[in-house]
Amino acid sequence: MKMTTVDVSSVSLVAVAEVACNHATTLTFPGQRSCGNGWSFVVRTLSVALIVVFFGQAELMAVSGESTVDSSGEFGTHDMFMLAPAGPVHLRLLITNGGKSLAGTRDAYLNRLTSALDSDKDGKVSREEAGAHPLFVSNTRFTGNKFLQSLRSRRPFSKEELELAVDRAAGQLVTYRQNNSLAEQDMNVFNVLDQDKSGSIERAEMRLAAASIAERDTDFDQCITFDEFLEQPTQVLPNVVVNSLADDPPGSVHADMLRDATEPVLAARLIRTYDRNRDRRLSFDELGWDVSRAKPLDINSDGQLDLRELAAISSGEPEMTLAVDLEQSSAGSLRLLASSFGDVKTDSDVIRIRHDALNLSISYRHRDPVSEAETNASEAFNQIDVDANGYLDRDEIADHQRFERYLFDAMDRDGDDRVFSNEMLDYVRDYTEPASTTCQITLMDSGKGFFQVLDENADGRISIRELRACEENLLKSNQGRPHIDPEQMMASFRIEIKRGGTSLFGRVDRPTIETPAALLAAPEGPIWFQRMDRNSDGDLTWDEFLGSRSTFHQLDQDHDSLIDKNEASLASKLDG
Repeated sequence: MKMTTVDVSSVSLVAVAEVACNHATTLTFPGQRSCGNGWSFVVRTLSVALIVVFFGQAELMAVSGESTVDSSGEFGTHDMFMLAPAGPVHLRLLITNGGKSLAGTRDAYLNRLTSALDSDKDGKVSREEAGAHPLFVSNTRFTGNKFLQSLRSRRPFSKEELELAVDRAAGQLVTYRQNNSLAEQDMNVFNVLDQDKSGSIERAEMRLAAASIAERDTDFDQCITFDEFLEQPTQVLPNVVVNSLADDPPGSVHADMLRDATEPVLAARLIRTYDRNRDRRLSFDELGWDVSRAKPLDINSDGQLDLRELAAISSGEPEMTLAVDLEQSSAGSLRLLASSFGDVKTDSDVIRIRHDALNLSISYRHRDPVSEAETNASEAFNQIDVDANGYLDRDEIADHQRFERYLFDAMDRDGDDRVFSNEMLDYVRDYTEPASTTCQITLMDSGKGFFQVLDENADGRISIRELRACEENLLKSNQGRPHIDPEQMMASFRIEIKRGGTSLFGRVDRPTIETPAALLAAPEGPIWFQRMDRNSDGDLTWDEFLGSRSTFHQLDQDHDSLIDKNEASLASKLDG
């Protein structure tokens, strides 16, 4: 018997009873299986209550999106579905933030906020006490107007109002984003390999791939990163101003392919995505699931799943369960707990899956949103402070509407008509801290994964060792075909998990074309080896080695003109 969790913010009691009817049949009386009126409704409602009593831990979903929390309160359980081309993939993420679930982290922040605002320690937060905090500052339209001032409520903030202010500022506990720009950029890698522009990579072009890729090493560090495959900007004549939106970093949007398992319209979204024959139902083949997995959802055993049956899809076991600690910055923050996929590789904080026609990488990137926002605010302060006198006045903010409208007065807490850097940073810290209680999960479409094919060890760059293996790796990805057609390549995606954040002065969380730090391999080997390895590709070339030629050849035991970490470690042991 399986229990389904229901979002009561958007589902009525009748809907809860319907779920109970489908998933708690062992608790109904004989003859009451149908979902009509009368006693069957009562029985279904009682079934829900019995399930709650029987399990002792039925948690109703909150709008925040946190599904369940373990008994210790350390982890919060968040289920999501990736709407992959071949079918939905059910993922479960156990999130902790320094020993607390996200809900526990937000509760702790709310308690700190209430205590800090209650300056007279009377157990209440008055409007005056909260007036200077960024969560309660909107504008200064009441200032100096006795009539408008009289319209403001004078009663203290209730706990619910404080919670609402925090939720409004921080957003949902888990937010989902999607970035599709990398898919277009991955085609630049293909274009470099497709030298004759025929639309496919021929056998001869595979043989010449290493030379073509090496030409992209614009910084001459003997390895090629993803951004070096991008088209170089054209030269602009002096004194000519070019206004181009292409110079902006690629941004992320709300995720269409990565959905919260608790959203009420998930079933409708599944039908809209996978219903090829438009009959408003999904066959097992359309869903991309085998019979053993899809059949428990097929209540009427007709081989088709309608909206009502698909509503219970999140009650099944996930295909992969992960755990992450958002506070940790070291390797091991992301852990694989369980997986039904056959081809899974783990490397530090990156987990890679090959499943059907899908390449999926899941990574964690540590993020300090308060520090990011402070850096962002300091840069904005220096740009606005044109006379560099260490403070902002009203003349300097005249061209900045948001500052002029209410930020200046909100930050100027001592009322001297000047905003110093410490006043701005204090305001920014208070403004950003609520976002630290959230987690942001971004799905990045990497296109057909040409760069991943070349980047054999998945460290975010193509090294000399990998350049030598380019032809071999391209042949492997080709799977015996005479040429490589982009349409025949597996779709590649990456999911990045990090703490949420926000900024007053432009976004600080936009994904860039550069390789995220989470995908760069951590330095390994003896200290002297790490220091000589200037491009951090895990190998020493003769150009990087600081010793004599004879010593280099002695250390290079396999005579491949590269010293790897194992050869360096062996030399250190013999020397020690």
